[in-house]
Amino acid sequence: MFQHTGETGGRRHRALPAGVLVVVLLLLASAFAQGFDENRYFSQCQLFEARGDLETAQQFCLNALQVRPDFADAELVLARIELGLGEAASAEQRLRRVRNRIDTAEPLVLLAEAALANQRPGDAEAFLGEARQRLRERSNVELSGRVGFLSARIMQSQGRYNDALAEYARAIAADPLNVEYRLTDATLRLRLRDADGAARQLQDYVQLSGDDRHAEVRSLLGRALWAQGNLSAAAGHLATAHQLRGARNVEAQAADLRGLALISYAQGDLAGGGLALRESFRRENFSAALGGNTLLWVLLLLLLVAVHLIGESRIAASTTLEVVEGPRPWSVGDVYGTLITAVLVALLVTVLYGLILFENVLALLTPGTGGDAAALFFLTLAVMLALLAWRRVQLNGHDAYETLLGDAGEAARGLGWGLLFLAASLAYLYYLPGDGALGRFYLDFAQLTPLVVAAAILVPLAELFFRPFMLAPFVQRYAGGIATVASAALYALVFGVPVVLLVPFGLLLADAYRRRRRGWEPLMAQLTLHVGLLVAVSVSPWARALFF
Repeated sequence: MFQHTGETGGRRHRALPAGVLVVVLLLLASAFAQGFDENRYFSQCQLFEARGDLETAQQFCLNALQVRPDFADAELVLARIELGLGEAASAEQRLRRVRNRIDTAEPLVLLAEAALANQRPGDAEAFLGEARQRLRERSNVELSGRVGFLSARIMQSQGRYNDALAEYARAIAADPLNVEYRLTDATLRLRLRDADGAARQLQDYVQLSGDDRHAEVRSLLGRALWAQGNLSAAAGHLATAHQLRGARNVEAQAADLRGLALISYAQGDLAGGGLALRESFRRENFSAALGGNTLLWVLLLLLLVAVHLIGESRIAASTTLEVVEGPRPWSVGDVYGTLITAVLVALLVTVLYGLILFENVLALLTPGTGGDAAALFFLTLAVMLALLAWRRVQLNGHDAYETLLGDAGEAARGLGWGLLFLAASLAYLYYLPGDGALGRFYLDFAQLTPLVVAAAILVPLAELFFRPFMLAPFVQRYAGGIATVASAALYALVFGVPVVLLVPFGLLLADAYRRRRRGWEPLMAQLTLHVGLLVAVSVSPWARALFF
């Protein structure tokens, strides 16, 4: 028995080191495996980043950092991925941790990107300065191109568009196959109405890279050719872009289809335009988009209708009305008749402008030509409104100058209103930029073409219609308060954007005229506003950028 027990104990004694050895080997294997896990995770992270699958890449980099928290290269790549995902704050924190642990300029370049994403161009410029210093010590063509590209973006945000284009050119020269650089440069050129330059930039990219299946390139090239007046080629590129996108980007698909619809209508293809437009409606919540963009205008229209209804109801119930001194032979109907006539003439002139210069009847809605076409429309509208109102007053035996303008001494008061409006407009553009109802001005002050300058000077003539001519019959028929609201609402409806400024401006000018009966006051107010904006964007790149 003892012998048997001894043998068992002996076997246990001999087995013990073997068990310990197995455990040790397992631990070593685990540690050995973990030593490679961080690199394997990192390799997978880089692989998925290269494929464009940023979410998956992000998870692999996080796994690598879990295994090895001080893995600087993984943290750098993860920061780059987070920037691509729009997580700029998290990316910036990571980059600040590794900026001095990696001796290349990349952390500083990415920090500049993060600062730009967080609306801190000053910090971005400082990071780019440090990056340039590192690049002088250790040259890198790709990073040099990125520094130039980011510098160009900062210049563009400051309204220094020529400088920005020069930097974009240097970035493209450093990295000719970078599609982001090409697209950004072409977008700026198209916005600056250099459709030829935009098209050339994108065509050069396709020729050099052989990549004719990039949806964004094809879409933007289509819009550049559209602005050139090459409608058939533009339609082909937009159709291809729409097909290449598949179902991944519904909003972009809808935008391409809207462009195709407008091109079809411009070519007289009503059936094709209708089909493209219906297809665009299927790919976006058109009702919600339309409601969001037109809500304020719908409300203004309803207000105008309500004003008329309230005014008409008061006529029956009231025995006394506010009466304008002297006879006013034109009626409320004459006001709307004059407005409709002027709008139709302005539309006709704009259509002829697009047809003659670009062979495009829809130049008003075309990228690249829309700014000048809009300027021509509003210029023609204002001049026609002033001339028709002037003529109407003369035909009825009145002194047009005295009736519509009055004492020139009130011009000084209008100057004060104009300076107030100028300050309010610049503050609005700085603090509340946006689209739709919170949009830019009806005139594109970012590009001071001859048509824009002429429109800025002549559009104030519309005040002769909206204040003296319109208010006279409205006050006579409905009384002062209703007339003031109606004048402001109609003024905002006609000029469109920005509604949040046009309505209060209209109320103040209508009330001022109703109290003093001097047309010089609102005319000078609008002229001061427009000339002030012209001067501001001419001397200040910052002011110019507000309209971009």
